[in-house]
Amino acid sequence: MVETTKFSPANNPLYLEIANRLGNLLCRDAVWDQTRCNWLGWGQEMHGQRLTPVYKACAADLYSGTSGIALFLAELYQFTHDRQQLRTIEAVVNQALSVYARLPVNVQHGFYAGATGIAFALIRIGEILQRDALIARGFSMLNDLRGVPFDAKNIDVISGSAGAIPALLYLAKKYQREELAELAHLHGRHLLQLAEHDEHGCSWPTIGGAVQANLTGHSHGTAGIATALLELYSVSKEKEFFDSALAALRYERHWFDQAQANWADLRQFAQRGKTEQGAITCSMAWCHGAPGIGLSRLRNLQLLNQTSGAETVDTSVTKAIEEDLEAALQSSSAALMQPWLPGKLNYSLCHGAAGNAELMIMAAQQLQRPTLMEVAEKVAQDGHNFYIKQGLPWPCGNGGAGDSPGLMLGTAGIGYFYLRMYVRTNLGTNLGTYNVQKVPSILLIGVE
Repeated sequence: MVETTKFSPANNPLYLEIANRLGNLLCRDAVWDQTRCNWLGWGQEMHGQRLTPVYKACAADLYSGTSGIALFLAELYQFTHDRQQLRTIEAVVNQALSVYARLPVNVQHGFYAGATGIAFALIRIGEILQRDALIARGFSMLNDLRGVPFDAKNIDVISGSAGAIPALLYLAKKYQREELAELAHLHGRHLLQLAEHDEHGCSWPTIGGAVQANLTGHSHGTAGIATALLELYSVSKEKEFFDSALAALRYERHWFDQAQANWADLRQFAQRGKTEQGAITCSMAWCHGAPGIGLSRLRNLQLLNQTSGAETVDTSVTKAIEEDLEAALQSSSAALMQPWLPGKLNYSLCHGAAGNAELMIMAAQQLQRPTLMEVAEKVAQDGHNFYIKQGLPWPCGNGGAGDSPGLMLGTAGIGYFYLRMYVRTNLGTNLGTYNVQKVPSILLIGVE
């Protein structure tokens, strides 16, 4: 039997210890070339209709590349002030800047897959290290994107407009950069032009693979796009953004499965796993399924509350969003509270336990519900018991291929999760609250 460790505010430094251990391993494994460094790790690439394991050097992107690793190390450094971590951050930034121009043009605007995310990381790292030159370089990269045409296929949270909009609006507000708000607005008009309308609402074709219908979900589907449109509405008050967002939520609700308290994963390869005629296959991840949709709905409620008064919002709208959120919390927490089975699941941010736990972290704070924090504590405890105390390698989100250093699939993201847990403070009621200025969520951008 695995010995359990009770996590509480009193022994919260253990979270930082785990994050620091992961950061130091990344520093140890970096491959150096003078003033730059990079990593080798396992990933997956599509060859034909199959995902194939590949061992390769990291690119520059936020999702699995060097800018994402640098962002984690910088967030960690503000607590450790470790000189080797600082040296590695500087070298990783040099590497990202040396290769980011090689990003494909069609994903340049992407947050997790493109230059928008790299620029965002540079600005955040510059804030932490107090390096004005890095902040200026990040804004220069964003301004350069104003001359890059929008892509009609890469429009989702990972690789396109839906991911860029919240980041641009956040930085526009924080730094009083009106040109970034204008760019976000253009992204929004681009999304409106590409929307497909039917009797269920509106949705978007976001991936090139075979699908049963346009996808639900945060990273590739209607949830993330609807949230981006509501972000724009909260700033511009343009009703077309608001109406399209609500139509997108209606579309997604059409694919809700009451029995599973989850939404259909409409990718064809996911639906092949259904066990009976008419059964719906649902995923349980930030990218597809209830955890990511729950984060989106959590942000939707915030945005509607912020804009109330500018225009009266029908109470049925907020009620429907609240019901969706409750369903997402129900199914996500039930899945996370299952006994951990090593070898079956992973700890990645994109489609693993660490990413799913982010819904619990944010909902515990926003809804003032401490029992949700207990679910995130359980995830942190399982990671400590299985992968720290037993010395097992952390399971990454690459189909079991092996160790990956990146933010969304690998150890940098797992370390980021433990930093998010570490910054909790005790309010005396056992309710976790978070200093998002210290370690902001990387799965829901722009939330203060």
